[in-house]
Formats: sequence, structure tokens, C-alpha cells
Amino acid sequence: MEQQNSRKQNRAWISLNYFSLIALIVFFYTGKYFQWSVSLVVFEIGSVVIFLISFLKAFIKTKYWKMVHTSYKNLDEREMQLVLNALRYAYSIFTIVCLVIIYAFAIAEYHSIDVLLAGGLLYLAHTLPAAIGGWNEKYIAIDDD
Repeated sequence: MEQQNSRKQNRAWISLNYFSLIALIVFFYTGKYFQWSVSLVVFEIGSVVIFLISFLKAFIKTKYWKMVHTSYKNLDEREMQLVLNALRYAYSIFTIVCLVIIYAFAIAEYHSIDVLLAGGLLYLAHTLPAAIGGWNEKYIAIDDD
């Protein structure tokens, strides 16, 4: 039961992390297009805070970030299989997301992709394998600090 709760918790943190990333980008473009208001600045700062906290909880504390970014010689067979499957799915999803964004910008005739969106895509590329591994894994190795 504890493993199931950990799995549900980690799924919630992963979801919150990506929703806060999306909110961060949406509030940025809204502020850029409609002029920054005080409420937009507050929402942007709130999105950044939620984004950072959820990153720490979903990827750092569970060690999925470290597992996906470590050398294969430091992983056991189960972890190597998990990382391989996560990488395969992650980069398929990442390719589709990039294509959708590029086509959406082309259809909207909005020709520049800002640094924040490019940074968000870079973040997605680096965290998506860990997110898929954390989403599908039944056990999460959480430090009891």
C-alpha cells in the first residue's frame, strides 16, 4: 500500500511540475502580449515557485533524475531496462510535442520562439525520461532526510 501511495504521490508531483511549466510559459506569453499586470507577475512568480518545489519532489528526492542521467555501468539490469524504455518513449513524445509547437507557431504566423519556450523544451527533453520512469515504476526510492 505504501508503494501505491508513493506512486500516486510521485505522479501528482510530476503532473504538477509539468502543469506549472505550462502555466509559467502561458503567463509569460500573456504578459508579453497583453502587457504585464501585477496579477500576471504574481501568477508568474507563483508558477516558478511551484515549478521548483515540484521539480525537487518529483525528480531529485526520488532519484529518478540521477538514475536517468547516470552511466549505464552504474545501473543494474532492471534500472537499465527502465531507463531504456523511458528514453524510447520520452523522445517519441518530445518529438511530437516539438512538431506540434513548431506547426502551431507557423499556423499562428508567430515567427519567434523565445528563450523561455526553448528553455522549457530543453527542460522537457531532460526530465521526460525521468518522468516516464517515475510514472511507471512501482517503487520509488525516497530518502528519509
